[in-house]
Order: sequence, then C-alpha cells, then structure tokens
Amino acid sequence: MVHTYKKESLQTWITLAVILIIGIALRLYHLDSYSIFFDEKSTMVVSQGIVLEGANQKEVFSTRKLSPSPIWQLPTTKYHPPAVLRSFTYNETFYPRTFTSSEFWAPKTTADYFEAMTRSDIGNGSFYYLLLHFWLEVTGISDFSARLFSVVFSVFIIGLTYLFGKRFFSMNTGLIAAGIVAIEPFFIAYSHQARNYSLTFFLTLLATYLFLQIIEIRPGQRNTVWLYIGYILAAGLGLLSNFLVIAVLLVHALYALLFLRSVSGWVKMAFSAVAALSGVTWWLLYGGGKYTFYSLNHQADEYRRYAETNPGNNPFGVYPATFPNILNKSLSIFSDLVIFTNGMADSLVGKRNALISILVGILLIVWYRYKDKFRIHEFIAPRIPYIIVLLSALVYTSNKFQFCVLSVVIFASSFLYDIYKDADSLQRRRLILLYMMALVPTLFLIVMAINSGHTSGLQQRYSGFSFPYVIILISLLLQYFSTLSAEYRILIFFFLTIQFYFVGQRLQEFYQDRSVKYGQFAEARVPNPYYAAAQKIKKEYQKGDTILYPAFKLEILSEMDRSFLAYSIRDAQLTNLYLPKSLNYIQAMDTTQVDKILIKRKIQKDTLEIINLKGIRY
Repeated sequence: MVHTYKKESLQTWITLAVILIIGIALRLYHLDSYSIFFDEKSTMVVSQGIVLEGANQKEVFSTRKLSPSPIWQLPTTKYHPPAVLRSFTYNETFYPRTFTSSEFWAPKTTADYFEAMTRSDIGNGSFYYLLLHFWLEVTGISDFSARLFSVVFSVFIIGLTYLFGKRFFSMNTGLIAAGIVAIEPFFIAYSHQARNYSLTFFLTLLATYLFLQIIEIRPGQRNTVWLYIGYILAAGLGLLSNFLVIAVLLVHALYALLFLRSVSGWVKMAFSAVAALSGVTWWLLYGGGKYTFYSLNHQADEYRRYAETNPGNNPFGVYPATFPNILNKSLSIFSDLVIFTNGMADSLVGKRNALISILVGILLIVWYRYKDKFRIHEFIAPRIPYIIVLLSALVYTSNKFQFCVLSVVIFASSFLYDIYKDADSLQRRRLILLYMMALVPTLFLIVMAINSGHTSGLQQRYSGFSFPYVIILISLLLQYFSTLSAEYRILIFFFLTIQFYFVGQRLQEFYQDRSVKYGQFAEARVPNPYYAAAQKIKKEYQKGDTILYPAFKLEILSEMDRSFLAYSIRDAQLTNLYLPKSLNYIQAMDTTQVDKILIKRKIQKDTLEIINLKGIRY
C-alpha cells in the first residue's frame, strides 16, 4: 500500500477547495424547489416545541371541558394528566375556537419540547432538534434554511472524510474519497432533507476518526485526554441525534476487543463508553424519550400485522421478514453503498443475465490470477479480458452496458485482497475497521428485521453510517488500479466511467424530484404550498377577515398519535410556520370542507380561495 504522509501543498489545498465547491454546489442546487414532505413537516414543528396535530396546543385550537368517566368520579383535587398517555379517570371534550398567530406562537416550555419529540419522533433526534431550533432562530423559518442546516453537515462530511483518509492512509486517499463523497447521490439526497441524517453521519464519522486515534495511542503519547473528550461528545451526541448510532458503537466495541491491548486503555475506553451512553440513558429514563420503547413496540406490532395481512400493499410498504424479502432489501442496500454498483440491484433484471454477469466477473478474476499458466500468443493474451466482456454483452437480453459494468466491478473488487495482502500490520488493522464499518450497520438492520418479523427497518438511510468507509475503500482501489497493466487498467476505468453516466442519471432524476429511491416521489412535487399560502394570506388579509383551514378526518393509529380533535389541524399548523408570529390574524378550522385554505371577508362579505391542497400535501 502506498503511503504519502506529507504536508499539504498548494495543489492539495486547491484540489480540496474545488472538491468542496463542487460538493456545496450540488447540495444547494434545487434545495427548496420542492415541497417538504411528512417527515420534514414533523421536523419543522417539533423544532418549535409543537406536536404535529397539536396535542400540546389544545388551548390554541379549542376550549376543553372535563366530565366524569362513567366508571370514575372526577378527582376533587387538581389533577395533572401524564404528558403523553391520556387519563382514563375523566373524559375530555373539545370545542373549536378561533385563534390568532400570537396564540399559535405562545411560548413553549421544556415539557412541550419533550412531548413534541416523544409523540412526533418516538423521542429520537433530540440533539438535532435542539440545534435546529437555534439555527432557525437565527436564520428564520423556511424550507431553505431548515434544509441548509443539513447541507452544512453534509459538507463537513466531505472535509472530515479527507482528514480521515489522509490521517490513516494517504493524502491522495483522502482527496479521492472526499471527491467521491462530494458527488455521492446518497449524501446529496439527504442533505436536501430537513432531518437528522447529515448531522448523524458527521458525528459518527467524527467519533470513529477519534476512536481509531485512541486505539492507536502510543505509550507516553501526550495530550490524549482531548481525544477521549471528543469521542465522548461525538458518540454521545450522535446517539442523541439517532438511536441507530448504537450500531456504530457496536463496531467500536468489537474492534477494541480485537486490537486494544493495554489495561489503562481498556479502563479509559470503558469510562468513555459509559460517559457516551449516559446522555441517551438519561433521555430514555427521564427526558423526551421515556415512551420510546412503548412506541417502538407498538410500531413493531403494527408493521408486523401489515406485513402479514397485506404484504407490500400497505401504508408502510412492509413485507414479512422472510429470507427472500430480506435478501432483496439487503442486496439493494449493499449495492448502493458502492457508487460503482449504485442502483444495480433495482435496475438489473433477469436471473439469467445476473448469473452470466457474475460468472463473467469470476472468469476475469480467474484469468488475471492464473493467466501465466496458459500458453497464449502474446498478441492475443492482453486482449482476452476485452474479448470476455464483449462476448458476454452479446448474450444479455437487456441493460447490456450495466451488466458489463457489474462483471467488471466484481473483478475490480477482488483487488481488495491485494490491498490487504500488501499492507503492513497497522494498515491491515485499519482496513479491518473499514470492512467492519461497511458491513455491520446493515447486518444490524437485518438482525432487527428478523427479530421484528418485518422489513420496514431495511432502508439505506438507517445504515448510511457505512458510506464514508466504503468510499475510502473505493479510493484505495482506484489508486491500486493505476498500478495494473494497461489492459486491466483500461478495462476497469472504461466501465467505471460508464457507471458514472448512470450515477449522473440518478442525480438528474433526484433533481427533477422523480427519484423514488432518494426523493421518495415518482412525480415531482410542487413548491411548498403552505409557504405559498402564507405569502398570499399576508398580501390579501384585511382586518376582521377570518382565515379558514380545511379539517379532514384524522386517522389515529396509536395512542402516541392521539391529539384531541376528530379532524386534522395540520394544515393550519404548517401555514402558521410561515406567517408572522406577532400579527393577530383571526383563524379557524372549517369542518365543512377538506382541501381549501380560504379567507372569509368581513367587509366584502365573500370568500377568497387562497390555495387548494388536494393532491399536494405529500
């Protein structure tokens, strides 16, 4: 393995700057062109301490009346019901009322924020919501600013990947890896979501970067306490950004078992692990995550029921956790981790084609390893790899180029063995960490799927922690390919270049908002209708007018979803996000219709349609 431990030159800094500029441009392009979808709606309101559907906004939207339950007497002392689970000692009846913007934005308590996170995101992502709250305080509430927060950490991932690659392998490795992160569709897609993913991926990469330095501390090395402090913060705050970070910490624990040798090191790592886990432990016992396990159990039961009774064709698209279903889902996850096989699990159809492609890849490996055992004319021998691939292309019935790419990628991946074989003992240990980080997060999801009986958790974003480490492995491979003889070098780089064309197509689909994989929508969304409605309201509203919001029937799937009214107030909440907080617009829910935001005129005695939300709620 080639090492280039040297200081950055001007050329290095210029290259890194170009990579960062490209990464920033790709992440800012079309950032707020399309409307927020359900998960982002939840993010926006939770960051403001509001429960989606208003469970902690009862006094804003309605007047409450308490009446005794048939089997209980109304308590004679002042009674405070639980924050989330309802009381069964009395009945609550709510009568709709008008409200104003200032009432909607009434100050929130810590308990409000806890309840918002508990109900809307099972207590997950508390650190992300905390940071986003203060970010939006500074930048103002908008789709662009909320998503820009994710862009910032996605760009940080580019820079940190460079530092990781440079620190543990070589400067060239860091630059190539950073370049791939900059254009990787997965990172670009999740930088466009106002969700915790970009922050979480950054924190886990930072934790691993510090962890590996801790494991490699030399006897007598000074100023190591900051590595431990940094690791505790990165790992602990990562857990408070997404509970699935536990999969990354599991890899750290396994790696420490393999390679941490000193007693003092074990004591310090044990303390660090306890400290990192202390924050999430407090959160789950006393904070906004105290109903997390209740919610997870309920979700598991619901998903399992849907998977068993109506597999695939259900609101969550889940299937039973059978071997074929798990294999199909996990193959897609693993293939998309590698930019050179991105999308192949979904686009390459036909068992016969796939089998031939795999066999051709194996044949290329066998030829490379054992070509010296065959007596072939010196003019023909270098051309054998091309002949093998071209002949296979004649056999495929569809997607000929992509099946050829798959064969070449299988062949190219075999050089991971050579990289490991040529590495020294220290580099081998580092490679083992990369292999573990590439595999374990998805294996963790597979185990969870088997345990829960459904496939809802087998999604790329839940194992996205693996991407930086796979990308570093790819950058090592790309450098190794340059040392191969011409016929293999040309073959590999030619077909990998073709694959970049297909990756570009997937990016184009994403930017056009018709990528189910990355944008979740096959047809493009319109710009945020709630923002558009708010702008029109600010323009059209006159003193004494009443803004009317549609009130469609609210389906309650669990106790955590329960608000207090039989109809949804979501449209009113989301529109108010973009209205001035201090203005006293008179607003009300309109139970006579389900799609239109209207203004009922006081002076003109007519009704103005602001927007029709039918089909654009996402």
